[in-house]
Amino acid sequence: MRNTLKWCLILGIVVLACGSKNQAKQSGTTDFSLFSLDGTEYRLSELKGQVVIVDFWATWCPPCRNSIPTFARLYDKYHEQGFTILGIGLDDEQALVKFKEQMRIPYPILIGNKEIAKAYEVTGIPKTIFIDKQGRIRKTQTGFAPELEAPFDALVDSLLKE
Repeated sequence: MRNTLKWCLILGIVVLACGSKNQAKQSGTTDFSLFSLDGTEYRLSELKGQVVIVDFWATWCPPCRNSIPTFARLYDKYHEQGFTILGIGLDDEQALVKFKEQMRIPYPILIGNKEIAKAYEVTGIPKTIFIDKQGRIRKTQTGFAPELEAPFDALVDSLLKE
């Protein structure tokens, strides 16, 4: 367990050190349909017209866990203005349910799978994808640090004003 945690931390630091990158192709997203923990089906294409964050994460990932409060604040601040977050959990459903309750996550948590992770080229987590109202990927971020909260807030605000 100790070695696993050590390697997770090292991976998180390496991923964070790589920083963010803008998606080279500022094109449309790969559509998907996934179920949330409460059984609701979410199809990304049906959210066109909203600003969306798609966040790939896992309960065992320290940077992922640290990002949840930031995303909860963003969701609470902007949800009424046409913004949503789809947290795609890469854990088993029971772990996700327990974690969502424990952290009081206000936005939908979807049950992820290998196919969706591959489609979005998830090679490290957390991986956060910012999608504009037209359904275009505007930014991707692999890794998380608290100092990203202000730039994330500014980006969401800017995308909502477009």
